[in-house]
Amino acid sequence: IGIPFDLNEKAAFRGGDWSIQVAAMDSTMKALDRALLSATLWNYTPDNTNQKGDLWNDEDLSIFSRDQQKDAGCVYSGGRALSAIIRPLLFRTAGTPLSMEFDARERVWKCEFEVDVSVTAPTLVFVPEYQYPAGFTVWAPLGTVKRFGERQTIEYTPGHGAITGDKHTITLFPEK
Repeated sequence: IGIPFDLNEKAAFRGGDWSIQVAAMDSTMKALDRALLSATLWNYTPDNTNQKGDLWNDEDLSIFSRDQQKDAGCVYSGGRALSAIIRPLLFRTAGTPLSMEFDARERVWKCEFEVDVSVTAPTLVFVPEYQYPAGFTVWAPLGTVKRFGERQTIEYTPGHGAITGDKHTITLFPEK
């Protein structure tokens, strides 16, 4: 998947307003979330520039450009539409996923799944520091959550008395 970053006559390159690209990428990512699918994001071109794009076929699909890089020491510098790309993700589910959604503007993520008590491993969620630099609150009323900051993940275990088929919800909110 991917989007062209030279949308709207390359206006973002001149004015720095990437809202059209963020909205386009967010729409793509939301479609994947709604379908409970994963995908490979195409592409990363380390020598991308605003003038020459990806240096192939006059395309500009790279999520990175040297022309947007302001701080070579920051892993995110040079990234494009990262607020839509870097988002929480359900890595592993102790049951059957039912829904997953992320509001990129509010940075609220929610998933719902049916528990399978025969699965002993916890549900694993990627919680990117990029979206939650000031921290986050987890709402998961039917189980317990362990945080692993260095791995940017949480593990969720259903509470005692959970029954296969129970619907459980995990919601992440940014700290203000």
